[in-house]
Amino acid sequence: MHFIALFLVSVLAFSAEFPKTFSSAGDRVYESMHRYMKIRHLQIYQEKPEFLEAFCQDANKTMRRGFALDAIQADPEAKVDKNMIKSYAKELRSLSQKDEHISKQIKKDMLWLYQQKKFESLEVMGKAGFVLSEKMQQSIDENKKNKGVKTEKSSSERHIAPSLPLVSAASMEKSAEEKPSIAAPQRELSELEYYQQSLANLKEELCVLRESEEQTQTACLNDITAINYWMIKILENERDACALSDAIKQMKSYDKKSAKTCGRNSMRYIEWHGRIKPYAGKRLFQAEAACHR
Repeated sequence: MHFIALFLVSVLAFSAEFPKTFSSAGDRVYESMHRYMKIRHLQIYQEKPEFLEAFCQDANKTMRRGFALDAIQADPEAKVDKNMIKSYAKELRSLSQKDEHISKQIKKDMLWLYQQKKFESLEVMGKAGFVLSEKMQQSIDENKKNKGVKTEKSSSERHIAPSLPLVSAASMEKSAEEKPSIAAPQRELSELEYYQQSLANLKEELCVLRESEEQTQTACLNDITAINYWMIKILENERDACALSDAIKQMKSYDKKSAKTCGRNSMRYIEWHGRIKPYAGKRLFQAEAACHR
């Protein structure tokens, strides 16, 4: 279930290329973003939408800042804000670290898809730009060949005219991917709306997890859901110093718990820990200083 809009449309209006500022680091991040956008619809990622979509949303926002910096630096009359450059560089470093973790997990996912014989999904990943091993490519080719034979046999047994189109699982996946491109443009969600939708998804996933036999991840998901809840409270109370301070402290508390319940190497922990970092330092100090009870 997707909970972010098709935000790349507005970005592509700026330029067909990536930002030139810090391009050596930025290009890798934005190339990864485009690859992730092409595979995020796969079933393997539907149960954990924040794994790829959160990265894509953050990378998209950072890319917009990069284009803005390019425009400022190209204008001889404009004054370049050094803090803006430092902030952009910091965001790229954070995204690069997340990208490394995601890439490692995707390699594991590709191996799992191969072992489970989910060759259609594996083919989508190959077309998106992920490197497939020779065995994987051979299995994909064999699967397509075998499917072609079975389809032809089924068609002749049922006396279906050869000219009639046959819909395969691969073509259904392709249609699902192409459908948004012909649909009406969707409005990009605000940051608050994004986290509200994210909370709904996490709660739904938590309900399913509680009813299943896989209870080991329940504690982790409980803590992540709580972090998401307090993130919403932060955004709703940015002008209330006391409420903001309390929300940040609550979020920090659940972040500390999630380091144990999820594990520090867990993608969920890495993703959400990165999201609360901007609030856990200077922002908390400022809120506490402005709170007079």
